[in-house]
Amino acid sequence: MKQVLTLSLLIMLLIFSSCQDDEDPQPGVPSMVLGTWEMVGFNDYLELDYVTTLQFRADGTYTYSSTLREKDTDLDLGYNFLERGTFRAGSEENMLKLLRTEFLHKPYGAEKLFYSEEELDKGHIEPNQESPLNYEIRDNGNTFLLPGGIVGGDVIVEDRFFERRN
Repeated sequence: MKQVLTLSLLIMLLIFSSCQDDEDPQPGVPSMVLGTWEMVGFNDYLELDYVTTLQFRADGTYTYSSTLREKDTDLDLGYNFLERGTFRAGSEENMLKLLRTEFLHKPYGAEKLFYSEEELDKGHIEPNQESPLNYEIRDNGNTFLLPGGIVGGDVIVEDRFFERRN
């Protein structure tokens, strides 16, 4: 009887230890990064909100986009650009490595303010070229900061603050 009980417990232990949670992020990626992050500003001339969104999913995919919205709504009117790809933990703490798999942008000489995804032009993608993305998580996980700095020796990029949407 002891052997049957021991064998049953061993089988149960093996079953439970082999199960994996599908919601676990990619190895080394903090779960605090996962979710949808938005940076919203208002364009006085257009009288529209311009929204930049970063979305990191547990399956290791990301979406980066720029849209326009009516002021203070959540309904996107259309895109300026849309990027999709995969991500993984970088070689340093607070770094992700992004691999762009799709890049869509407004047509050159664009006549409209925003476009549907189907109307966007496909941009060039360098195959297998990962880009580093340094970040900080602040305000108890509610702010995703992309630090600015000097790019290319003479261009200054400001810090970009994204708020957690979910």
